Amino acid sequence: MSNPNTIVIFGPSPDSYYVGHGRLHFVENMSPSFTNHAKTALNISFSRWISVSKTADTWIDYNIATDKFHFNADINQNIQDHFTGANGKVAANFISFPDSEDSSCYFVKGKRKGGWNAVLPDYFIQQLSKMQREVLNFDAGITGMLFGKGKTSICLFETGFQANFDEEEITSEDHPLYKVLLEFSQPNRGWCIEPGSTLCFYDSRFFYLKFKKPGESIIQMRSNLPTHIAAKLEELRELAQKPEEQMALMQQDNGWNQLVMMRINNQMNATSMMVDIMNRGSLNILAAASGGHVVERRY
Repeated sequence: MSNPNTIVIFGPSPDSYYVGHGRLHFVENMSPSFTNHAKTALNISFSRWISVSKTADTWIDYNIATDKFHFNADINQNIQDHFTGANGKVAANFISFPDSEDSSCYFVKGKRKGGWNAVLPDYFIQQLSKMQREVLNFDAGITGMLFGKGKTSICLFETGFQANFDEEEITSEDHPLYKVLLEFSQPNRGWCIEPGSTLCFYDSRFFYLKFKKPGESIIQMRSNLPTHIAAKLEELRELAQKPEEQMALMQQDNGWNQLVMMRINNQMNATSMMVDIMNRGSLNILAAASGGHVVERRY
């Protein structure tokens, strides 16, 4: 039986959201472009992460099966360049947006280890600079950032996470987000936060977080959702338990898994061909330099 994935996206207001589980979803009052994507192309099982801006007009969905980004047509050109690494930009592995009306602000973690870029309000830049100085191997270990309401953010690392709270928003240790992060940040527990997690911009109490230990497959989820969104998610979970829905999800995921394997095999073949071409080039150079003769061997 397939293990259904869950996606929760908070829009700019309580009546704006996306919640998906298994094959099914609810989408309410999101931008027209995202709503169309959700209804026609968003694959919940293979969407590794979805990021939306504060207004939700800018959004990105990364499909791990196809290794492709889906996004709004008028997205900032600098962000588009990060999808492919064009114009000297870092090729993106994860992109997220802060609590800002400026849709040109973002954080990107590159595919290359140690590669990242940030176009953020001054507060976050100062915060990142401070962590660079204080956190051992910061550049090599960072895997992304999540942003919540105001100045709240969470830096994601290969071996854990570090949260910075907006002191005007999160004023007590009884705050739901503070309590959950404290639970999973105990020394030697080794929990990381998955990029498919999300924080809410309009209310710091709301979140949907996925915790996972490096090298393990088990994900523990913690959430605090508005009542109406929690009810929608519970409805989807009940529908996903029906035998016919479980079978449909398994068939769908099997088809997409085959696509993943084809893509991986094609990439491996392309890499093998490149290595072969490079090796032949090296042999030809060696032969020319020594006056010898290269004989191709086939096995």
